[in-house]
Amino acid sequence: MKKYIRDMIDDLNRQSEKNRVPAVPQSPTDGKTMYLDPPPEPALPNDLENQILSEDPTELEAQLDFQAQENDVRETLE
Repeated sequence: MKKYIRDMIDDLNRQSEKNRVPAVPQSPTDGKTMYLDPPPEPALPNDLENQILSEDPTELEAQLDFQAQENDVRETLE
């Protein structure tokens, strides 16, 4: 890493080759991609946003009523 930084500084300090674009270093072929973001959490049964809604209108209405009640309870607790 220090070598690349030194090369960039040397390129910037050279006055005669001001318009020169330095070459991009090759990435290692044996390197692995590391994702630093935490993995998404699995959906829980009480997760109202990921609940699968029913096709039956009466059951759908009951599910939506339950979600509304749970949201009201959650808002009063916060």
